[in-house]
Amino acid sequence: MRLKQLKRHLFFCGSEHCNGQQVEEVMDAFKEQLVEHSIYKEVKLNKTSCLGLCGNGPFTLVYPEGIWYYNLTPEDVPRIVEEHFIDGEPVEELIMLKLENE
Repeated sequence: MRLKQLKRHLFFCGSEHCNGQQVEEVMDAFKEQLVEHSIYKEVKLNKTSCLGLCGNGPFTLVYPEGIWYYNLTPEDVPRIVEEHFIDGEPVEELIMLKLENE
């Protein structure tokens, strides 16, 4: 079952406020990078309704880490995939918020 292989889940705001902000282009860039690095089975992408950070998009919420990347462009995606998803080091200058895990 694919869910057993998941390491991360990405949520992209698809509300009317964020939808015009290259959300699809950023999602497509993530899909391409995940395939290129052969980790597409480990990361699930979902477009959601409003996530409450209007005007900061496109952005993605990365679980289980609880990291919010914001003002993303398709050009930011290779760096996030390589540094964060592969090397384990989040890209600090692209992070808006980190949820605290207790």
